[in-house]
Amino acid sequence: MGTNGAERPVTRLLAALEKDRIEYMLIGMSAAVVQGVMGQTLDVDLWIDLPPRRYMRPVNLAVNDGAVMAANTVVYLEDGMPVNFVYEVDGLESFKTERKQAILLPFYSREVPVLSLERIYQSKKSIQRDKDLLHLKMIEEFLACRKFHENSEP
Repeated sequence: MGTNGAERPVTRLLAALEKDRIEYMLIGMSAAVVQGVMGQTLDVDLWIDLPPRRYMRPVNLAVNDGAVMAANTVVYLEDGMPVNFVYEVDGLESFKTERKQAILLPFYSREVPVLSLERIYQSKKSIQRDKDLLHLKMIEEFLACRKFHENSEP
């Protein structure tokens, strides 16, 4: 699939969300991988700060840039990358509360707000889907390694 210009479709989508003043945060396993967890995921999960009844705003931004709508809150970008727009996250506080604790990290040549590993862990623990059980183990191991490293520094 071709792309418009040199920017990746996900980069254009994030820019469009920001231009339309739609607050978002990277969550899920893509957010864990950005923070160093050794794992992989095919999709990008974006927590959107809009009421669920407004789900079409970000979907329309994506579709206007060449994405294909796969479900009410899922699009496939022009390069085939699935993006899930999430409006409520189990096991966590409100978007506004969680956003205050988010960290800014590079993601596809943009600096984006990212849910912390501890909060990703909390959310996945409350959901308990089959795939989350593996993700929980991966995040636990990474956090243990990070803690060990922090405690061993002089």
